[in-house]
Amino acid sequence: MKFYQEVFGWDTDVMSDTPEFRYTTLGAGDAAKAGIMDASGYLPAEVPSNWQVYFAVEDADASIAKAQSMGARIIDGPDDTPFGRLATLTDPTGAMFKIVADTGQEARAAADA
Repeated sequence: MKFYQEVFGWDTDVMSDTPEFRYTTLGAGDAAKAGIMDASGYLPAEVPSNWQVYFAVEDADASIAKAQSMGARIIDGPDDTPFGRLATLTDPTGAMFKIVADTGQEARAAADA
């Protein structure tokens, strides 16, 4: 994290720092613009560190259908997660990206607290 903080002047927020889930965001809460997760505990050693792109959409299922109609392929999901409705796709050239839609999960979590 220190690398990104110093090179880019990022203000980061630790969301979780347990052996099972280490996750830090650039910014906090709704202002977060990026996240960094330590995936070393579940990815094979030969998988290098990498960035993944998430596109926020209003309706995940409609966006997935539109993307598929234009040649995208679903790799994983869609699934309802604590972060919203999430799916992993590839574009027609094979470039991978993720789609995430806010499903009100934060409001429900706050109401349950």
